[in-house]
Amino acid sequence: MAQSGYKAVIKEGFLCPVCHQDLRSPNALLVHFQDLHSEEQDLLTSIKDLVSKAKKKILKSDEQELEVNKYIPKQQYFLDPANVSQEVGHFRDHTEYFKDVRRNRLDHRTTETNKLIIRLDKLIHLDGSARKQNEQELVQWLDGTTVTRCPSCASTFNITRRQHHCRLCGSIMCNSCSTFLPYEIAKSIVTSVYTLNKGDTTIKNDMDSIRICNHCMGLLETRRRVQISQIEKPLICQMYEQLHKVKCELEPLVDLYKKMYDSIMDGDSKYSLQDAQSLRASIAKHAEQLDIISKRILNIPEDETNLKIQAAIRQATYQYIKEYVLNQPVLPTPAEIEKIKKGRSYRVTEVHQPLGIPKIRKVAVTTGWSPDNASENNVPDVSDDPLLQQMNIVRNYIQQARKANRFEEVASLEENLKMLKETYMSQQKRNAGSRNESVGQE
Repeated sequence: MAQSGYKAVIKEGFLCPVCHQDLRSPNALLVHFQDLHSEEQDLLTSIKDLVSKAKKKILKSDEQELEVNKYIPKQQYFLDPANVSQEVGHFRDHTEYFKDVRRNRLDHRTTETNKLIIRLDKLIHLDGSARKQNEQELVQWLDGTTVTRCPSCASTFNITRRQHHCRLCGSIMCNSCSTFLPYEIAKSIVTSVYTLNKGDTTIKNDMDSIRICNHCMGLLETRRRVQISQIEKPLICQMYEQLHKVKCELEPLVDLYKKMYDSIMDGDSKYSLQDAQSLRASIAKHAEQLDIISKRILNIPEDETNLKIQAAIRQATYQYIKEYVLNQPVLPTPAEIEKIKKGRSYRVTEVHQPLGIPKIRKVAVTTGWSPDNASENNVPDVSDDPLLQQMNIVRNYIQQARKANRFEEVASLEENLKMLKETYMSQQKRNAGSRNESVGQE
């Protein structure tokens, strides 16, 4: 405007659109326009109508644009792998480099640890009288005059802070940065399996500890942890072995229970209902032990890597108990057993054994169990008849087998007892018949 030759005046405020007077407030502007410019109301109304129509048109166009954008599919800024095959980019294998670096570090650490163990083995066997001199000969000590500060904490050596040498590497450190290794721990690190012999108790009191630096102590602690991990099994392994042991004890009991159940349901009198119920109770106790051990394994406070293993052991044990133990059939009642026996369509013909006294001195089975020998203390001598004595011995064997849950042996012993009873009854009938014949002849 300066170039046009005159200076324009710019006004601001609530100006009248006709006379350009500043009225300083909207109310004053409205009253001024109505009083002085009322003849121009038609112009004002027309202007307002134009503004309202333009506003409606603008809003309508915005709504139409939003509606159209809803149906426009989003533009994809990536390649579809189904249509375009992407080539593999450049890659580089760092496995061999990583193995080389790790191998070098492990070799260096192993070499340093072996040196410390050799020196430690020599230190614990040094004579107490010339110990300090022998320690300096074992490893070269650094010259204290060249070291003014502790390499670990950078503290200055003075009268109150003296220099100390590591007995394994010869380095210098202050008292705060040194560690005393007890003789017992040193002995356990040197030997693979530590067993304190009687001769070791003669070591002098000055060998109770060895001053070493923190670096050597870290290497020896790592070696000790490895030894402990090789000797002692983790808690989860110990408890899993218990779990496996209970399973091995349970499986033959379950197989025997199935055999006893089939025999009872077949109407056979080889196994008794009471023995089958006792066996079922023993199976339930073993299943309870499995459940308790698996819960303890699940609650072992281990690291996150073993959580899945613990949960898998618990789940597998639960399925084992559910499908293999709890799925066993229920034994019939005594009334049902009697019905089974009465409804049996055939009976097995018993083969008569030749008369005589069966020799039953010892019962041995393939499972490794055998009863104790019958003695005069546990078998009462009720008669001089050998058959009655043998029957008492067999009864004693049956009691021992029941206490040991050896129901297979109980069944075989009961068969022997039954055979002895039949032999004894036939012998008694034969003796009674011979007596009647002798009385009739007289």
